[in-house]
Amino acid sequence: MDHKTKLLISELEKNGRISLTKLGKKLGVSHVAIKKRLENLLNKNLIKISPQFNTSKLGLKIAAINIEVESYEKLKKLTSIFKECPRTFFVANTAGKFNLLVLIYAENIDTLRSILDVCCIRTQEGIRKSEVNVGEIIHPEFFPLKIHRRDNKKITPCGLDCSKCERFHMKKCLGCSATINYRGNL
Repeated sequence: MDHKTKLLISELEKNGRISLTKLGKKLGVSHVAIKKRLENLLNKNLIKISPQFNTSKLGLKIAAINIEVESYEKLKKLTSIFKECPRTFFVANTAGKFNLLVLIYAENIDTLRSILDVCCIRTQEGIRKSEVNVGEIIHPEFFPLKIHRRDNKKITPCGLDCSKCERFHMKKCLGCSATINYRGNL
């Protein structure tokens, strides 16, 4: 990346809604040149313009889950499951003691406990051990979260039915936001 492209990205990081004209003035080029650089970055799939959410302002509970998966095939399957989960906003294959890192969010601590105990960690085949850390995100302030609209689906992306879950009936879980059962506000 050349210097002007780095400056363009830096300005967009500060304010993604800045006009092309203002960007051009800051970088000393025309808005047409800015548009071409931006289109080039988008076409090369180097950047993506999308909404990002402040997890603290939304009051979300965040969990970082380190997982040791027993085989490469199970790792691929679990990675696929977590990528489809509407509550997952980060998935990484890692090296070391654990081979999968997942960041998830929930609207409250009861729902987070349900996700950890019922939905994704204790019930998934192939998980040898896991370590969960619950906390708040300090930096960056904003993240791309999957905010799903409720579909007429009863089955979650991970294959469960919230309506058959005891914690869901006890109102200890808001359910999966990708299903008709979801009771939350996101």
